[in-house]
Amino acid sequence: MSGLFTQASTWLAGAATWSTRVVDLTTGDTLWEHDPARVLKTASVGKVFLLAEVARRFEAATLDPAEVVAAGAADQVADSGVLYLMRQQDLRIDDLCLLIGAVSDNMATNILLRRLGLEEIQRATRDLGFTASELRDRVRLNRSRDDPLTLSVGNAAELCALVARLDAGTIHDRAVCGRVRRWLAVNTDLSMVAGAFGLDPLAHTEPDHGFELWNKTGTIADARIDIGCVTRRVDGRKVGYAVLANWAWGEDHRDPVLHGMRRIGTEIRRYLDSARPGA
Repeated sequence: MSGLFTQASTWLAGAATWSTRVVDLTTGDTLWEHDPARVLKTASVGKVFLLAEVARRFEAATLDPAEVVAAGAADQVADSGVLYLMRQQDLRIDDLCLLIGAVSDNMATNILLRRLGLEEIQRATRDLGFTASELRDRVRLNRSRDDPLTLSVGNAAELCALVARLDAGTIHDRAVCGRVRRWLAVNTDLSMVAGAFGLDPLAHTEPDHGFELWNKTGTIADARIDIGCVTRRVDGRKVGYAVLANWAWGEDHRDPVLHGMRRIGTEIRRYLDSARPGA
């Protein structure tokens, strides 16, 4: 496996600011990282902290998955998701979570934040030990000077640790982590790091093409973020990753950033294809 990831830092578009970490979850070894402590905007990736708290309350029987929450006018927001286009917008809480996992649904996010409370989600995130990464606000298409500057922030060190703990079953417990992983496994956005594994974006909850994958992405005008876990089915080797890129507002560097992210994904695949347990 010599030579893997040795050129990875050269793939990072120079016009962007990056925070990255790639870890072998089987051995715990860090395979590659670049400025992992740098805190950047993480767009919708912070929604994972919301899902983790919802899952915890489900397992603690303090929140009913079948509870139907009525959508309100303040919840309405377009862009990511499909709920704002649907005629029936009053849904069960577990279905709202599924929409967030599948299409990063903004309106579903706002409904759940109103139901649980943003401050409660932030407290729960801190209780899990995350200090640099959090969900900072509900989803807004237009932000005033009085609003938080962005939806969520984080760094690769903490977000890769989040991935590792979700895989290990230590975000609260195994049942909670299992729920969150199932919601993230239906993510339809494989446009970034996850695009390297040849999976069907609309159907990859089962092993396919030799891999299993769950991930969460974030997209805004000046950022692309992908965190996730990929498993090579033949031997169970797992890699967790967090790749964050931000660039200056008003500029557009998505093409070179996405190219770099996909090359990182390809290198993860090369590593998994060459790895053997105990090697």
